[in-house]
Amino acid sequence: PINLSEEEQKEIKRETLLELLEFLLTQKMTFTPQIYRAVFSMVSTNLFRPLPPRLNPVGEKFEVDEDEPILEAAWPHVQIIYEFFLRFVESNEFDAQSAKLVLHRNFITQMLDLFDSEDPRERDYLKTTLHRIYGKFLSLRGFIRKQIKFIFQTFALEHEYHNGIAELLEILGSIINGFTLPLKEEHKEFLVQGLIPLHKPKNIVPYHPQLSYCVAQYIEKDPSLTELVFRALIRYWPVANTRKQLLFLTEIEDLLQVVEPEQFVVIQELLFRKLTEAIVSPAFQIVEKVFQLWHHEYILNLIAANVEVILPIVFPSLYFTAKNHWNKAIRGMAANDIRLFMDIDTVIFGRVLDNYKNDRLKEKEDREKRVSAWRDIFQTTEPTKLVPRVEGEATEPSNSCDPLLYDNEGLPLTVKIPHHLNHVSADDFDANEQFFKELDRLTQTRITETLNKKLRQRELLPMDRLTFDALYQHESLDPEAGEDNGAGAGGENNTDSDGSFSDGSDSRYSGDYTSDSDSAEGEGDH
Repeated sequence: PINLSEEEQKEIKRETLLELLEFLLTQKMTFTPQIYRAVFSMVSTNLFRPLPPRLNPVGEKFEVDEDEPILEAAWPHVQIIYEFFLRFVESNEFDAQSAKLVLHRNFITQMLDLFDSEDPRERDYLKTTLHRIYGKFLSLRGFIRKQIKFIFQTFALEHEYHNGIAELLEILGSIINGFTLPLKEEHKEFLVQGLIPLHKPKNIVPYHPQLSYCVAQYIEKDPSLTELVFRALIRYWPVANTRKQLLFLTEIEDLLQVVEPEQFVVIQELLFRKLTEAIVSPAFQIVEKVFQLWHHEYILNLIAANVEVILPIVFPSLYFTAKNHWNKAIRGMAANDIRLFMDIDTVIFGRVLDNYKNDRLKEKEDREKRVSAWRDIFQTTEPTKLVPRVEGEATEPSNSCDPLLYDNEGLPLTVKIPHHLNHVSADDFDANEQFFKELDRLTQTRITETLNKKLRQRELLPMDRLTFDALYQHESLDPEAGEDNGAGAGGENNTDSDGSFSDGSDSRYSGDYTSDSDSAEGEGDH
């Protein structure tokens, strides 16, 4: 027997694997069933192993930018196996029908388990190799998708730690892109049961860009899924996790750019009621991200087409942020967005502004009436008589110190008024404040400018050829005007009083008509 050290044995094995890889890349040969069996056996023996315990923190504590990945100690050896197997599957001589006899489902399951490796280099090889297998083995596609769905469900609903979610989503991005239309029910179930639950874990930073891309692919393939996706996003909307809220807003921004106008009408109220909560958030990054949404041209066009529904929803939040947010820059951005909605449709904006002021004044009046009624009750009734007593219960003295009551200034000491009545009655809303005066002034100015633009002059009105000829040859009944017109008609260089025409040629007529058409289109766009 040959006695070799462990290091010498590893070196011999490494050199042998490198020779195999070089032979595979340089030589052409037909793969026999024995070769398929030997290759898959070698890959299973060398790659399918128990993964070491986790060293990096998991879940919300894991930081992609700060925590260094844990590298596989045996990677110099394992890398050659991965490279050889990848080149073997990509080879032109590789026959899926022959390989199917030795490629069992258990092989796929063990391969998917390796995606939990902490070494990103290994996950990258696994991603590429699994994608090639998915493309060559049609009979295994449904099984691969189902196993990936199980991994997602286990991660989202049980453990909340897995290292390979991003790589699996990258594979799915290519798979979803190749789905045929109309989508099968199986594919829709994958969206509902596999992708949407991935929004639930606290830390979605490592895989969120890939998840957003996959969901956008579904909406682009089947617009009828838009409402389902947005309702799910709002159901999983984070309450106190600012970082996750930013990611959700980024995903909404990506999805809105592929939403059809007909589907936008379905989700607009649901979506913007949730966005109004983000607009009044004290975290300035959240508010700023919402304001960036409607600065995309396509999203702004969707909002402009439905501004009559959207503006009444978002205006109260915009006004609150413009008046009360602690960040000066955010207050300025809110004020600019209010003017943006004014530019979209001044008439609707003026109506919404008036309705908001009237609603707030009525709310303030109702609040004052309610508080006044309670004050009258406390002034005319002994506090001890307001609470029904149980027989046998000891009666408290009238001067008991209830933390919810206090001696109101200006009233007898026996009268107790709850603290919350004074807080509720405090409302500093003023419909005549400078902010509303400025908005009213701008609204009236814009409406006036719009009306003036609609009042066209006579020479700007479009006309057909017969009308043009009739006006050109018209002779006034006024003798003096008739002499002027006659002289003009006989000359070669006629100029109308407004300088519109220099001669009677067709080119002058056609040029004037074209410019008028452009002007009309511009006004329509405005």
